[in-house]
Amino acid sequence: MDGIGLAFDQIAERYDRVRPGYPEQVFDDIAALTGIPAGGRVLEIGPGPGTATRDLLGRGWRVHGIEPGVALAARATENLAGQRFTVDVTRFDDWVPDGTYDMLFSATAYHWVAPEARWRLAADVLEPGGALALVTNRTVAGGNFNDIYQASAELHARHGPEVDFGLSPTASAILEEVRASAHDIGALWEAIETKAGPSRAGTWFTPPEIRSYEWETTYDADDAAALLSTYSPYLRVPPERRAPLLSGVTDIVRADFGGVATRRYLAVLAVARRGAEPRGVGPGRTDA
Repeated sequence: MDGIGLAFDQIAERYDRVRPGYPEQVFDDIAALTGIPAGGRVLEIGPGPGTATRDLLGRGWRVHGIEPGVALAARATENLAGQRFTVDVTRFDDWVPDGTYDMLFSATAYHWVAPEARWRLAADVLEPGGALALVTNRTVAGGNFNDIYQASAELHARHGPEVDFGLSPTASAILEEVRASAHDIGALWEAIETKAGPSRAGTWFTPPEIRSYEWETTYDADDAAALLSTYSPYLRVPPERRAPLLSGVTDIVRADFGGVATRRYLAVLAVARRGAEPRGVGPGRTDA
């Protein structure tokens, strides 16, 4: 995880407050696809403040998180106090497994694991037949965020020219990428999770079962700007320019959009099974 990834830890409260969760159906489908009973052991990579963890715990599973952010891990511990949740503050790349799990789960975070090792590391903590469940949210056309971006183009050019936000694709365009990569969970994640980087799961994992869900949520003007401030492109903008940029976005949402910003998402879930150990695995082997 690079410095930007760890920068989320400096905004843990805001991240917890405004980052989107996931549709309830995602977790119903994980339970149905994996068949893991109550009491099953789940390893969650990058739980952050516990956004998706709540839903895992709600299925009766025991969750152990691997979270490199000290403040985010503390917030998750506070949010989930009294539940069957524990967390180690470290990177998955550096963590020493304490046994095997019924499922490895990660929500919009697995791209932070080094591409050359992420599938081997996942295989190491799962018995053959164990489940790998990954979910990500992609912003798609719909709502009014594309309009807000267009209305703030001059503002971005002045204060945040390094923010290459572009316009959100349609859900159907993303689903075409999903179908083209459905043979391998590594290829799939390279295609649909931003910054995932090239890697292949190969014979470590079976071809994934895939589900998708369109949904949307609304923000007031302040929270719309706060949401943008939690994403990497905006964290890279120096504070002296970031503040007027986000203040200007707030003003535009209030003046031109009735104070309401609607963001539409496509959540994609992939569930694969741990296969037999591939031939040639040994010290130093990578996923590439």
